[in-house]
Amino acid sequence: MIPVWATELPFEVRPGQNFDARAWKLWKPVLLLLSEVTQKEKLKINWVRIHSHFGLKGDVPHAMGWWDHEIKAMFLCHFDKETMLHEVGHALSTGYHGDPWAKQASRLYLKYLKGRELQAAMIQLAHYLSGRRVYKTIYGEKAPKAPEIQSLWKGLDPKK
Repeated sequence: MIPVWATELPFEVRPGQNFDARAWKLWKPVLLLLSEVTQKEKLKINWVRIHSHFGLKGDVPHAMGWWDHEIKAMFLCHFDKETMLHEVGHALSTGYHGDPWAKQASRLYLKYLKGRELQAAMIQLAHYLSGRRVYKTIYGEKAPKAPEIQSLWKGLDPKK
């Protein structure tokens, strides 16, 4: 069952197959921020597919997120703001991991994230060549090596 707050967003939320209702508490802050971002950035999203993978022992069997320009839909597997803003960057640019995307993603990170979340997002941006160029432009130095991205679901206990 979809919680009332999720039905009041400017886009439809579509939980994935076998979605575990305990995951709503993890998704709520991300979806509320996405609602704010769509309004401030004047972005039309028709729907967002979200997943849950409690009990995952390895990697998630698909991308952490992606944007579909044709149907204006977002697919999110990771319940973090950085992944969501990364996908909004695609929606507001050409769609691939080139300079226009990296500029949009970094602008969104700087506008909507703070503290450690911002720092981690900017370092993750450096996984991409375009992101390393943008990082150097903003900070005037080479980006630190980004750690390998680990699934947020790996070993996550739904009871906590």
